Amino acid sequence: METDGKPRSEESVIEFRGDYIHVRGRGSSSAEMSFEILRKIIAACEEYDCYNILGESEAKVEMPTLEAFKHIDSVPKAGLTTKHRVAWVAEDPARYEQLKFIETVLRNRGLFNGQVFRTVAEAHQWLLGDGSAKETTTDSAAEST
Repeated sequence: METDGKPRSEESVIEFRGDYIHVRGRGSSSAEMSFEILRKIIAACEEYDCYNILGESEAKVEMPTLEAFKHIDSVPKAGLTTKHRVAWVAEDPARYEQLKFIETVLRNRGLFNGQVFRTVAEAHQWLLGDGSAKETTTDSAAEST
């Protein structure tokens, strides 16, 4: 939906970029909104026969832990499986920690083939490179200063 020719700030953008599906998640981050976005991402994966997903989180508000667990429950319901390779970026430190929590729980349940990163460059390298990029690269650099 557009207003004055510009996309609304609450919308997410999903684009096919040849080797991957690019997602820019905007606005507040409720479990219901995330479920709908996930369904659209899965539909794009099927449409383009591409299961590499690079997402950027631009959520505006911090999510309570209970809401994070709702996100976790929505992943398999939306159709995300381990055939989907997901590199998700959260540059905001608080958002990064929230997404790492979700990543850990999903991995422990065997529901997630992906990783959360602090930068798009790291996520892109992991997703399309050899898969060896570490999300801790930024942390290691900060610790050495």
